[in-house]
Amino acid sequence: MKIIAAIFIGCFLNVDANSQSFKFLGNYSLGLPQQQMAKNIQAIHSFNIGGLYSLPNHLKNLSVGLELGCGIYAYKKIDQTFYFDANPTVVPVNYSSSVFNANIQARYQFLDENNHLIVPYINAKAGSYNFYSDISIEDPSDPMGCHPLEKKKLINDNTFYWGAGVGFQINPSIHSKRQKKLPVLLDVSMNTIRGGNLDYINTKHLKDEQDFNPVDGKPMLVKFINVSTQDVHEHKVAQVYNSPLRILEIKAGVILKFEKL
Repeated sequence: MKIIAAIFIGCFLNVDANSQSFKFLGNYSLGLPQQQMAKNIQAIHSFNIGGLYSLPNHLKNLSVGLELGCGIYAYKKIDQTFYFDANPTVVPVNYSSSVFNANIQARYQFLDENNHLIVPYINAKAGSYNFYSDISIEDPSDPMGCHPLEKKKLINDNTFYWGAGVGFQINPSIHSKRQKKLPVLLDVSMNTIRGGNLDYINTKHLKDEQDFNPVDGKPMLVKFINVSTQDVHEHKVAQVYNSPLRILEIKAGVILKFEKL
């Protein structure tokens, strides 16, 4: 992350005097998990911001820059039933699972965006993808049941990733009657995201402790205490999966273009 930010700042401070333009990017991203990930987590909803510099002269159709994004793929509360000595205790558990990613990227446009309504492009990017989940366990309504000794449990993992895809920009000012070109472009793209293995919790099929299948994933254990016996023990509150990062990313947003005077 620090390396990516340093590269971006370096580009910002050393922009060539002949640079054509700077573009500010803002978009919504729908990340559809693929392969093993699709069995375990819901779609990822993210918002991204970034910037692109177009290179000078005959390389003006090539842009390089940085993008940052954060999103969420689960936010739910369920009542889980835990058993101690055959006595059930219902405990409310809150699950919040989020993502963060940072990347450097390059984009090549096939047409001059100032003279065409629709400009197709290809792009490639690489960076770091982070998955983290916060599990918050409430006290049960049963005063004599099992109470959590750990109120929160956090799982956090990240991996390097790369992505490639296609997209197109729409320049609404092409058919505008105004003399001055509008600086706003519409941007739509689709990318495939691939990365290394990482840990994350299964939020697609949350289950009670007795329904966990040990073959499916690694149990996440939390310490509880039984109020009546003062016995400290552990219960399973989630399942941790490990699989390669595989996402189909669909993005739509706007571009603010700042031309060199």
